[in-house]
Amino acid sequence: MRRGYTLIEIIITVTIMGILSIGMFKAMQALTLRSEKAKALSTLSIDSQSALDQISVLLYNRIPMSVVGFDANETPPYQLLENVSGKTVLQWYGAASESYEAGEYSSFIDMNRSDFATKTLYTPETNLSSVLRTERIKWNDPTFDLSKMVLVFPGNTLNGYGITDSPANAITLTGTPPDTIYEKYSLADSAYALTRKEHVSSCFPNPAFDGNTLLLFYNYRPWKGEGFCDGNVTVLATGVNSFRAQMLNGTIRLAIDMNRSIRGSSTPVHLSKQKVVF
Repeated sequence: MRRGYTLIEIIITVTIMGILSIGMFKAMQALTLRSEKAKALSTLSIDSQSALDQISVLLYNRIPMSVVGFDANETPPYQLLENVSGKTVLQWYGAASESYEAGEYSSFIDMNRSDFATKTLYTPETNLSSVLRTERIKWNDPTFDLSKMVLVFPGNTLNGYGITDSPANAITLTGTPPDTIYEKYSLADSAYALTRKEHVSSCFPNPAFDGNTLLLFYNYRPWKGEGFCDGNVTVLATGVNSFRAQMLNGTIRLAIDMNRSIRGSSTPVHLSKQKVVF
């Protein structure tokens, strides 16, 4: 004769199954949370490395000694980065590297063959007309011309000199000529600036991005009286709660801190990464 289950046995069985179910749910929840954190950490690592790589490429082609640090409410002249700390905006002049790599200007001046009275500098293997070829123009700007470029000498990098169309192997300066001419020069075609949105929200009011958005400003020219808000802007990374830059022994040390919130976790995933630019 088959014996039936008693009510007490059923209650005990249901209780045990409930305890096991809760334990399994907690275990699955912990595994899911751990998986989400690992995924977020991997994403942060990729995003931070991508941002630092893009910044380092732009800084590699900087005009020497043109990197400055300042706060958004400051006015020029700004201090070189090596003389300041804790500033919220990083800015530098970018060299016309595409034209230089294509051999369209040499960056050296023959002092003996230059005519300083007419402000014409003889620079072998230089053709300014080639510098303006369509495929060399940055950001497909059809208005780009020599008036937007500036010649910079070492030792006086925050003061540039305008240039105008010249015969081959020469560059003619506009405006007041410099007191000192150096054999080495660079051509700058844009300035660049880095900062987080919280410091310059008026320049980038897009509500889709919060204050922890790292912004890159470009295609503006301080030597023409323009500020970084006058240029184009692009988003480099989101979730950036801190970005720092420091000049040390001729190198620029970049540091970025990023956070990512995880649903179900009381603390966000945090990642810090650094990179040195020579």
